[in-house]
Amino acid sequence: MRKLLAKVLFSAALATTVVACGHTPPTKTFVKVEQVALGKVVVYRNGVAFYERRATVTGGKLTVSVPRDRVDDFLKSLTVVDAKTQRPLPVSFPRQQSESGAFLEMTLDVPMAQNPGETADVLLTYVTEAPVWKPSYRIAVGQHGKVMIEGWAIVDNTSGEDWKDVTVGVGSSSALSFRYDLWSVRTVQRETLEADAQFAVAPPTAVSPYGGSQQGQAPAMVAELGDDEIRRPPGHPENLDETRVPQAAEREASYDSVVALGAVDYEAEPPRSGARGRGAGSGGARATTATRADRSPPRVAKAEPARDPARDHRRARVGDGDRKIAALAPQIVKNKQSVVIEGYADASEPGSEQRALDRANIVRNQLIDAGVPPAQVRVVNRGVVAGQKAGVRMVAEAPPPDDATGRAAGGSKLDPAAPPVGESHFQSTTPMTVARGTSVMVSMVRAETEGEEVYLFDPESDRGNKRFAFNAVRLKNPTEYTLETGPVTVYGKDRYIGEGLTEPIPPSANVVVPYALDRQVVVDRDDTSEHQVSKLVTLQRGVLTAEVQHVRSKKLTFTSRLHKATKVYVRHTPQKGWITLEAPEHYWRIGDAHLYEIELRAGESKTVVFAEATPLTRTLDLGSPTTLEMMKVFVQSPHPSPELKKQLESLLAIHREVVDTADRITSLRERAVEYRQRMDELHEQILSLKKVKSAASLQKNLTDKMKDISNRVQQTTIDIVNAQEKLMLAKVRFQDQLAEMTLPDAAANLAIKP
Repeated sequence: MRKLLAKVLFSAALATTVVACGHTPPTKTFVKVEQVALGKVVVYRNGVAFYERRATVTGGKLTVSVPRDRVDDFLKSLTVVDAKTQRPLPVSFPRQQSESGAFLEMTLDVPMAQNPGETADVLLTYVTEAPVWKPSYRIAVGQHGKVMIEGWAIVDNTSGEDWKDVTVGVGSSSALSFRYDLWSVRTVQRETLEADAQFAVAPPTAVSPYGGSQQGQAPAMVAELGDDEIRRPPGHPENLDETRVPQAAEREASYDSVVALGAVDYEAEPPRSGARGRGAGSGGARATTATRADRSPPRVAKAEPARDPARDHRRARVGDGDRKIAALAPQIVKNKQSVVIEGYADASEPGSEQRALDRANIVRNQLIDAGVPPAQVRVVNRGVVAGQKAGVRMVAEAPPPDDATGRAAGGSKLDPAAPPVGESHFQSTTPMTVARGTSVMVSMVRAETEGEEVYLFDPESDRGNKRFAFNAVRLKNPTEYTLETGPVTVYGKDRYIGEGLTEPIPPSANVVVPYALDRQVVVDRDDTSEHQVSKLVTLQRGVLTAEVQHVRSKKLTFTSRLHKATKVYVRHTPQKGWITLEAPEHYWRIGDAHLYEIELRAGESKTVVFAEATPLTRTLDLGSPTTLEMMKVFVQSPHPSPELKKQLESLLAIHREVVDTADRITSLRERAVEYRQRMDELHEQILSLKKVKSAASLQKNLTDKMKDISNRVQQTTIDIVNAQEKLMLAKVRFQDQLAEMTLPDAAANLAIKP
């Protein structure tokens, strides 16, 4: 490792020489002090540099020449003190100076050195504009959990002044930097008042709580959906594509749907062709019951459903709404925009207030399903509003007052999720000379620290990879300062192995820096989502309002192609409004993201699950199969009270009976069809054997089989009738149980809160 780092040091020194001897950047004017040299220069990353000068003053006067373009920075940062007593010294400068001059002359009065031959030591510091310094790092991967890190700061001297024997330092912090006019003379324009002046003060303009940040600005509508454009989810009473346990008025009319199979009893031989339903002469077989047509069960073909123009139009409108949601969701996520979803209802519809809120909740759930963070959408129940049709309006919510004014210097909005800014200060240990128009590399850190080669799976970053994990190096910051963002060159055993870019590394914190992609760790991903009922709120006429946990799961399967064990760090950023239900135990926090640690043996495959949940409000039909499946999970959870659990278990048992009975009817009908087909085959065979005089015995055998199958047909018909009667009674009991069901654990919460 030391041999490798020696090569790195040589490369760094060579880089310094190239910068110093190469292209000379443009220089600027600098603050000039008579016969006073620089003692220290510290360059910061907010566009300024700190200068320190020490002078011996004779005669009580010290002249400073300040460039006009730097006078404001100089005046707001200048400190002049006596080096011995630390007393501040006054500074004066005349106003009658030529406006065309490049410099302003300022005179420092030093009272302690006013007598002839008397001297005083003066310490002068100030801040002026300067180029930011750039960090770069070298990492050499060693063994036994150790790596060597070197950090260098590239400092550009564009001041126009040679820095001779100067202590050069670099630093960064959260300090703000700005320009402020302190040179211009300012006067205040005052208003002339009269004794009889009268004033009327108008009230301030009303400000909407959302819909724009400017006063008087109308709410900014993002999108609008009519009621017929809102897709009802599975389990909703108005869902068009889901079958339900029918209500009492929709029950089937007793046995109308039972297949009339009829019973057939054949005598010695079947009827002859052309003599069906009547005698066929001496010794001929006689059909004593129905004709063949009567005996045959109807083969019900699956006919195409009749076209319903109204339903087709509704589906087309719902498709339009889906496209609006699909186009809107990425914009909300990208702009980090908060949206208010307003629900509206018609005055003529029953339960208008509840239906308006239901519409808003459905659209909110759809946006969350499309990837919008729950914290960015909220619902408001507007109910019945004159001139507004049933549906929803999505309105942009104004940012909080702090966000509305919290802008960076360049006009861009400050990111509240940005990582914290650390404090850094590195200084050269020996004075150095930096000629004007050249650059220098200042050593910030060179130390051995904890670290190792690992892998990083980052599917979230712009330059991440959703299929493979990156080669990476994990290391710990060995300093007491933050290491700023910069390029990293990574070396292995006497060789270069890659390069990356590090995020800011706080003191004593860990960082994982990706530097290569060897595709040795493969990742397969499977995303799923489901809804789990967590609380029942209201129940009216079989329509249930419930609080549902929308659970989304991300299953990652890592497969190692390596011949050695390794660690993989997974980058995952929890979103606001989501609760983590399942994730690996060990992780580090880097900004808003988490790095989860996974250990893989050689050739091993391991599955990791990330599960998150967010609460949704859903309206459900208890007769829907989707709702009943959700109720099964809810009953097994600790959420329902014992009384409610008992009611739900009874309801689910009846529903299970309905499903089983319906399945049995379907099976019996299929069996009857098979019997009928077999009877047709036997009938054709018996007709064929009629022509063969020596086949009387075989003909009789087939006729006996036909009688047996006829008996089975009769029994199957009876079983179908009994099963359908049982099904009808079970549906009646289901509706009765549903009507008697109460919600004892939700009596205190009869209204849904948005």
